[in-house]
Amino acid sequence: MTDVTPGKHHLELSVFPTSPYYARVHVQRVLEGWRRDDLVETAQLVISELVSNAIKAHASSSAATEAAAHASPEHIWVDLYPVEEAVVLRVWDASRTPPVLRVPDLDDEGGRGLCLVDLLARSWGYYRPASGGKIVWCKLVSISME
Repeated sequence: MTDVTPGKHHLELSVFPTSPYYARVHVQRVLEGWRRDDLVETAQLVISELVSNAIKAHASSSAATEAAAHASPEHIWVDLYPVEEAVVLRVWDASRTPPVLRVPDLDDEGGRGLCLVDLLARSWGYYRPASGGKIVWCKLVSISME
C-alpha cells in the first residue's frame, strides 16, 4: 500500500465542508458499479470520516505551504480499489501529521472518527509518500465474507 499515484477510481476534492458528501457519492457509485452493495454503507461512513479528518488536518497544519508533486495542497483526493474480496479506501492530504487513534471523553464533541474506522475496517494505517503529504488507508471486507 505504498503506491502514491491515484488510481482509476480517484476523485480530487477541494478542501470544503461539502467534500465528505461528494466522497460518499463517489464511493457509492464505484461500489455499485463493482456490484459491492454489501460495502456501500460502511464505506460511505468510513470515507466521510477520513475526508473530514483530512479537512481538519489541512486547517490545523502548515499543509498549505507543503509541496506535493501529485496534487495541490488546497485539495485532497479519495481513491478506492479492489483487492481480492476486500476494498481499499485511501485519502490523501497535504499534511504530514499522522492520524491519532484516541479514546474521546464522553462529553467530547468530536474525536470519534478514527474509532469508527478502527471498528469497521479490517485494517487501516497511513504512510507518507516521498512526494509529500500523507495517505490514510483502510481495508474493508463484507461481514459475510469474514
